[in-house]
Amino acid sequence: MKSIPVFLIIFFLSIFLIFNKRKKFSNRKSLIERFKKRFKNINIRRKRISEEFTNSLLLDPCKNIPLGTWYSEDELREKADIHRSRLSKFGKSKINGEMLFVGPKGGIYKISDGKKKYV
Repeated sequence: MKSIPVFLIIFFLSIFLIFNKRKKFSNRKSLIERFKKRFKNINIRRKRISEEFTNSLLLDPCKNIPLGTWYSEDELREKADIHRSRLSKFGKSKINGEMLFVGPKGGIYKISDGKKKYV
């Protein structure tokens, strides 16, 4: 008679331990899923910041557009497109520290030493 309660306790304890191990394995999977989601969110956040910077450049012709040899071809084309659109919209644009203007006949010039120098 005494062996039946001990057997039941051992039985329920073993069932409890089996379910507890399953929870640990499912927790590992959720950790991987959370890492994947966080990694995707970081990439999405980087893209959003890049788009916000591009939009701020489009809206203000006095902000400098830096160009360098380390930029990829796609980045350089995007910056050149931003520069051209600012020239057409505002009539002026700052690129690599130089302010460029659109002349009355459509030419592009910069002002140095008080004189217009067409580019």
